[in-house]
Amino acid sequence: MNLWFRLIRVWRTARQRDRLGPHDTSVIQIRVWPNDLDLWAHVNGGRYLTLSDLGRLDLAVRTGLFTLVRRNGWTMPMGSAALRFRRPLRLFNTCELHTRILGWEDKWAYLETRFIRHDQTVAVVVAKAVVRGRDGNIAPLELTAMLGVTGDPPVVPDHIRCWVDTDAVLR
Repeated sequence: MNLWFRLIRVWRTARQRDRLGPHDTSVIQIRVWPNDLDLWAHVNGGRYLTLSDLGRLDLAVRTGLFTLVRRNGWTMPMGSAALRFRRPLRLFNTCELHTRILGWEDKWAYLETRFIRHDQTVAVVVAKAVVRGRDGNIAPLELTAMLGVTGDPPVVPDHIRCWVDTDAVLR
């Protein structure tokens, strides 16, 4: 079983929750199921990346980005992601996913999803994403204007800038 049931549940609940702005943090709760586990009975490393999609979906729906993207027939592909493990998640554990936008620039938006259990960080996923239309990328500044967001974009943190520079070497 993939994440289809979870995705549908997150999407449906996100539509009923309060709207978020670009500086807000989305918080959802998840539970570890048997199909999330690896041979060592904790969440599989790749599964953290997949589960972080749930947090990004909640954030996209609650900021209005999901509706904008769907209405225009656009997509939201990921460019790359980095994952840091700190503690294991085991069968039937629950945790919260705290997802926020770290910043954006001409092309990319940078997002962070923290897996938090008992007030401790279990894992962190940092991802860069873009919105792409039929004719190419849609600039984050154009997207924020369509969403009614005003003001300067958040400054991309130095540690993300270092990651982006390192990521560029892997091309």
